Amino acid sequence: MTKKRLRIVISLSLIVLTVGFIWINSAIPGKDSGELSGWFRDFLGKVLGAIGFPADWTLFLTEHVRKVAHAVEYNVIGLELGLLWVGLENGVQGFWNSWSGVLAVAVFDETIQLFATDRGPQIQDVLLDTAAGTVGILFVYIIWFIAKCIIKSRKKQ
Repeated sequence: MTKKRLRIVISLSLIVLTVGFIWINSAIPGKDSGELSGWFRDFLGKVLGAIGFPADWTLFLTEHVRKVAHAVEYNVIGLELGLLWVGLENGVQGFWNSWSGVLAVAVFDETIQLFATDRGPQIQDVLLDTAAGTVGILFVYIIWFIAKCIIKSRKKQ
């Protein structure tokens, strides 16, 4: 198996696992999801307090644990899609493919919530998810660009 093919297989595997995690959590009924979020909120507050994290930030993170979780999940998806496409398509096309993938996952994620008890879709979640995914993609492309510049300058020397 070539390095390129191995990278594609690994990237796709990670993407499938991450998307599966997100979509399974979206299918959980509202009551159960709220209980899980409450447990995690308490756990996160204890951990952040124990390591001396600033109280204001701890309060913000624990009060908005669901939105923070969305942002983290979609940032990871953005990173994974960015890593997949950065080497397959040059420039704007690879970025567009990655961004379209993040948007599609976010829209489908909210669509799943139509069918979960006591849950519903929110446009603001699609916007938050897509923005967080975009940050992940941009991170990959910025690092890739810097690496290309460094390699190019070393070849000149």
